[in-house]
Amino acid sequence: ETVDAHRVRKVLEDCGIRVPESRYADADTLVSIAGELGYPVVLKAAVDGLVHKSDAGGVILNIGDAKTLRRAADAMGAKFDRFLVETMVSGAVAELLVGVVRDPQFGLSLTVGAGGTLVELAADTHTLLFPVSEKSIAEALERLTVSTLLDGYRGRPRGDRRAAVDAILALAECATGVTGLEELEVNPLLVLPEGQGVAAVDAMMRVRSEQYE
Repeated sequence: ETVDAHRVRKVLEDCGIRVPESRYADADTLVSIAGELGYPVVLKAAVDGLVHKSDAGGVILNIGDAKTLRRAADAMGAKFDRFLVETMVSGAVAELLVGVVRDPQFGLSLTVGAGGTLVELAADTHTLLFPVSEKSIAEALERLTVSTLLDGYRGRPRGDRRAAVDAILALAECATGVTGLEELEVNPLLVLPEGQGVAAVDAMMRVRSEQYE
């Protein structure tokens, strides 16, 4: 069973992973909520279990004012009637996918890879069986093509690799404590310039239905 976004957010926060501030809204409240959060914001469809929100037209980024927000909500409202308004995290050096999955035979595994909207196209991932360590995660990250971006590709800032490794390890360790966990995925985990950390801007979690409360 797919877990609601608030519980997923709490799991991430309990792991010590930064999550952008966000609030649920409908067409009548989204402008006031965005004003309280502060522009720019991201508008998302509030649909639990909708993994590829961007593909479904359920994410609009970098909305800078109330007029643009209303226009975005009107466009999205043809498909969705409940929204999540979220503070925009800008300046990412790279986007990562981090996923923990339970296999009936092998148990928990951790997948790290290129994230964002090109995750399937890039096919740039590496999977580790549990238990994982800081060293194994760092080595897996180094093997990825997207790792080049973290080193300051073509004059761009270097990414906060240390924070990325710490966040991935924290997520893996927290996953072991979630009762009945089947899957926990963060995509994307935004890696910001060195010293600025990382941010989990979208996540999904599934647990065995008999464990869900």
